[in-house]
Amino acid sequence: MGVVDTVAVRRRASSSFGIPADRANVGTVLRWVAVATVVTCVVLVLILPWPLPYEESIEQIMQERSAYLREQCQTIHTLGNFTLSSVVRTSHPQHLYYNYFHQPRLRLLWCSISKVASTSWMYQFNRWAGVPREKIDRAARELKALTRMHYPVPTRAYVEQIKQEGREEPVVRFILVRDPMDRFVSAYEDLIVRPQSDNYRNLRRFIFREVYGVDVPPVSGSPENSTAAVPVPTFSDFTEFVLRRSNVLDPHWNSYYNLCDPCFLEPTVIVKLETYDRDVAYLLRLANLTADNYDNDQGRAGDRFEGHRLNVNHHRATTSASGDTLHQSGFASPSTMRRLAELTDDQFERLYRRFELDFRLFQYDASQYFALFRED
Repeated sequence: MGVVDTVAVRRRASSSFGIPADRANVGTVLRWVAVATVVTCVVLVLILPWPLPYEESIEQIMQERSAYLREQCQTIHTLGNFTLSSVVRTSHPQHLYYNYFHQPRLRLLWCSISKVASTSWMYQFNRWAGVPREKIDRAARELKALTRMHYPVPTRAYVEQIKQEGREEPVVRFILVRDPMDRFVSAYEDLIVRPQSDNYRNLRRFIFREVYGVDVPPVSGSPENSTAAVPVPTFSDFTEFVLRRSNVLDPHWNSYYNLCDPCFLEPTVIVKLETYDRDVAYLLRLANLTADNYDNDQGRAGDRFEGHRLNVNHHRATTSASGDTLHQSGFASPSTMRRLAELTDDQFERLYRRFELDFRLFQYDASQYFALFRED
């Protein structure tokens, strides 16, 4: 009986201590789980943006771009033009805006800027005026002149009237822009490296004369009077020419501020080449334009305007002439960075000053370019 009683006592003791021990373990686990949950939440709060990020609507984006432009324009008006503009602004009613195109039927007012999808939109404005594709094709090198046959140059007074009437019936005033340095590099690549006209082939000679003060010797093996006899100026030479000859206001590298006077235009839509498809789709929707209202035909063989239509669903503007993918906002294209690296610190500083207003008005970040010249 003594042995049996001893075993029974031990079983009771084991049983009496087992349940509390298990409960203690469960409680400990629950406490650690609670602590871990709290710590995880704290860490997430610290590392995640607050409030949590959300995707802005295209309407908000466009409103913010326009509002920012107005704020910057007010600063310019208050402090002056920062002595950056080579064009004297005028409020004369008969002042002509040579880059403005008004489509009254569709209630569109556009300022054209070379090297920013201008060919696409010249084509489209001609189609909206009823010009046959074949006629546009024949006038490819004089497209702006053809467009002007149907859209007279507006005066300041006329644009003011459009803006006033727009309060009753909205007129979509729009402008297309891209990173100013990308545009400048593109102008060099297309007009100096691969010129399509004798004017720009001859410009090579002027660049050498301006930069070096002497005529450039002909390329060996080329006819003496041939434009091919002139070697291609470097990007540094081209930049120096542009900086020295501030009176040469070629539309391919003249500033947005000079070409369009955006503070007067007060665009309601600012299309950026970096987000072209999304922005143009919004523009067409805002103007109540459907696929039937614009020419997006891509199938006609032999058309030299192939790829120059609005083409909002095919990422028309995602690749540069040199084959590099155009950067999204904040990230420079590789070709632009390579070209800018050819400049001296002083040249880059002067070049930035030339386009500083464009950077400021349209929210382009130049810090990536300055970093290129500040690396040790």
